[in-house]
Amino acid sequence: MAMVYFHAYMYGPLQGKVRLYKDRGIPARVAMSEDWEVFASILVRDTGTSTPSGLDLEGYEVKSAKDRGAFEYQYHKNSWKQKLDADRKAGHIFISHRDDLRHVDVRYCEGNQLLEFFDLWESEEPYSRPGTQRFRRSIPYGWVEQNASLILRIEDGEPTVQQD
Repeated sequence: MAMVYFHAYMYGPLQGKVRLYKDRGIPARVAMSEDWEVFASILVRDTGTSTPSGLDLEGYEVKSAKDRGAFEYQYHKNSWKQKLDADRKAGHIFISHRDDLRHVDVRYCEGNQLLEFFDLWESEEPYSRPGTQRFRRSIPYGWVEQNASLILRIEDGEPTVQQD
């Protein structure tokens, strides 16, 4: 079902628009974060209901990045500790894509595998300084590639690696 969604609402429509966008010098937005959340929700069979903890799905955080970019986490002033706590307990789905979705890798790891990041970020006490509005940190692509499990690879719209 996740591949049906990917083809019908992400890959197919984008491939139809890419040439038109490029001919006019307009950069195409590949996918909205909500598209990746729906795709991931179907893939992991999660209800997809956002929780008060701030997770993207019921038990998962979904991150996407283009061209081997880092995966950004953002914490808000009044709920950063609760969100960090939820991130420690959640599963994390990392989606990297390139070439107008012609290559997509989906990787997964448990929150307890990311404690080195979460503990460091918490130790920074981000909102202890006046005027701080947003706290953003990233997990490098290289760390994700080496430590998270590859659960799906899509090449030219077709799955070439798939784990159940």
